[in-house]
Amino acid sequence: MKYLLEIQDCKLLGSGAEGSVYLTPEGYALKTFKNIKSAKNEEEILRKTLDSPFFPKPILRISNILIRDYVSGDNLFEYISKHGLPYNLSVEIIDLIEDLKRLKFKRINIRNAHIFVDSKGKIMIIDPRKPYSKITPYPKDIIKILVKLHLFDKFLKDVLKYKPHLISYWTSAYNYLASPRKRRIYRYG
Repeated sequence: MKYLLEIQDCKLLGSGAEGSVYLTPEGYALKTFKNIKSAKNEEEILRKTLDSPFFPKPILRISNILIRDYVSGDNLFEYISKHGLPYNLSVEIIDLIEDLKRLKFKRINIRNAHIFVDSKGKIMIIDPRKPYSKITPYPKDIIKILVKLHLFDKFLKDVLKYKPHLISYWTSAYNYLASPRKRRIYRYG
């Protein structure tokens, strides 16, 4: 990577509440945050997840700028809409959630826009937010996607085949989502 990086040489990938993300000419993601604290928080989370296959590796943080591995692919909803739910993707989802638990995340739910699936069916999380402070014990957005696409039953069959001892977790997650006090309308696509 060059030591001098001109922002005009980078491609804008998107902007959000916390800042903007660019693709550098060298193929890294450059995130500019609106404040230094947010940049430090994301860098800290990515450093804590270095041994996880589901998170990009941080390269460098300077002030409110974080450079990390670039993640390509479609968000989970788009990927499943195009390719269905192959068994290996169910395994990735199961392993992702188990890895979040291993990392002691309190927030197991991750927004669809932050779950990317590459061309090989591998999952990466691009924007982990408040994983240790906000408590959400189940992957609500993943379940909503599977239900919306009428694939939750197929997913449960894959859970039974891959790790049957986790079936109660996933059925509890569905029940948590379906309880009347938690019911909301969500749209994807």
